[in-house]
Parts: sequence; C-alpha cells; structure tokens
Amino acid sequence: MLILTLTLLLSGIAVLLWYGSNKHQRLWRKPLAPVWRKLALVLALFACCCAAWQLSHAAALFFCLLLLMLWLMLLPFATLLRRSAADEKH
Repeated sequence: MLILTLTLLLSGIAVLLWYGSNKHQRLWRKPLAPVWRKLALVLALFACCCAAWQLSHAAALFFCLLLLMLWLMLLPFATLLRRSAADEKH
C-alpha cells in the first residue's frame, strides 16, 4: 500500500512539473525551465517502476496510464480554485 501511495505522489509531482514547464501553464507567473520537464519524465518512469514492483506488469501499466491521464486532466482546473486579484477587491 505504501508503494502505491508513493506511485501516486511521484506521478502527481511529475505531472505538476511537466505542466509547470509548459509555456501555456497558468499556475505560476512564469513557466519553469525546460530542464524540469526531464525530471518530470524521470519521476513518471520511476513511479511506473514502483507500480510494477507492487502490481503485475499489465495492471501497473494500466494504473500508471490512468493516474497520468487523471492528473493531466485535473491539474489545469486547479487554476480555477485560485482567487484572482480582481476578485479580492470586491
């Protein structure tokens, strides 16, 4: 169970770094440097290896693809949770 939690955490960090290094991201004022994208790829691969260690290979592949797809779909909506400066004035 701990390894699957580690997989979830590593894939979340990997997607956050991947999204943050995109020039169209809206989480931070400036995008991260492109070198962070390589670290995100390494973290995603490590997360898949951790899942393969705990699960069968087919289940680990499905689990990793499902997690990455879920993180990549939900992360851009996190910008909607942040209040803008115009909302705080009212």
